[in-house]
Amino acid sequence: MNTTKNGLSRRSVLKLGAGTAAAASFLAMPAIGRAAPTSLSVANGGGALGDAFKAACFNTFEKKNGIKIISAPYMEGARLKAMVEAGAVDIDVTDTDSSEAAPLAVAGLLDEIDYSVVPKEGLIAGAASKYWTSCYIAGCVLSWNTDSKDGRPKNWQEFFDPKIKGRRTLWKNAAQTMEVAALGAGQTLDKLYPLDIDRAFAMLDGIRSSITWWTSGAQSAQLLANGDADFGMCWNGRVDPVKQQGGPIDYTFDYSLHTPGIWSLPKGGRNRDTAMKFIAHCMDPEVQAAFSKLIPYGPTNDKAFDILSPEERARMPSSPENRKLSVAIDGDYWLENGTKIYDRFNTWVVTK
Repeated sequence: MNTTKNGLSRRSVLKLGAGTAAAASFLAMPAIGRAAPTSLSVANGGGALGDAFKAACFNTFEKKNGIKIISAPYMEGARLKAMVEAGAVDIDVTDTDSSEAAPLAVAGLLDEIDYSVVPKEGLIAGAASKYWTSCYIAGCVLSWNTDSKDGRPKNWQEFFDPKIKGRRTLWKNAAQTMEVAALGAGQTLDKLYPLDIDRAFAMLDGIRSSITWWTSGAQSAQLLANGDADFGMCWNGRVDPVKQQGGPIDYTFDYSLHTPGIWSLPKGGRNRDTAMKFIAHCMDPEVQAAFSKLIPYGPTNDKAFDILSPEERARMPSSPENRKLSVAIDGDYWLENGTKIYDRFNTWVVTK
């Protein structure tokens, strides 16, 4: 048998070479014969967020381009990693949080955004990143049940004070939870980064027995509305609709976090070009304004604010009026430190 130094037979090498050549030839072919997709699969958080995406983004993209958007369940990092590593990518675009996406980008699991297709004009600072484009700004806010006999904490320091009675609810996720814990430890909005991780974990230690974790935005609002928690960290777009409908929930933008919702592409997707066009569509000011009218998450294109009324702007964390009350999540910090903090947080959750 004619065997190479790598243990491959000559026949195997020739077959491999033929396959490679065929693949190279295919990739070198012009677009002739490579039909545009008839649909895209877009993973998202569902619920009120999914409804807003469908009306403002999905349906309008389909009407404009004739390409149907199929809504898929939210994709956690572990599932995305498994999908990409298995070479079975069946999700074209994902909606997630930039701090969640950062470790995935470091691990090489996301495609870069093509800004020759996705326009940067009008986008707020930080919205156009190498591996994602921010499509809305949520506010991670201090929320409370207005019927609670324990009242409500005035700030994150009181929230994490063990002497303050009450059942608390937090997101079972390192990013954002570590930020509010650091604020509870006394770090200020203007000097929040780098996070004092040890002090933040000490804050979590102090209230451990009163925490109920939530894993979806809808769950966080439900815990408060049902009275299963007295106060918590929630996204404004989840608690505001309950408040508007007369539910026993209120919240404040004071000391809130700006958490950008982002579009990113799992590496190895088959419809990359069309996925870029979809992201570009979502950056249009009119599309963003239509989205924000349906759920009070702020646009990332400043031109969209010109389309919104003063009343609508007042309910959005990223409006010019509310920006001074908040701090933006630092995606670069999570890009550099996310993996080790997530590992420590996940271990803390299951072992303490």
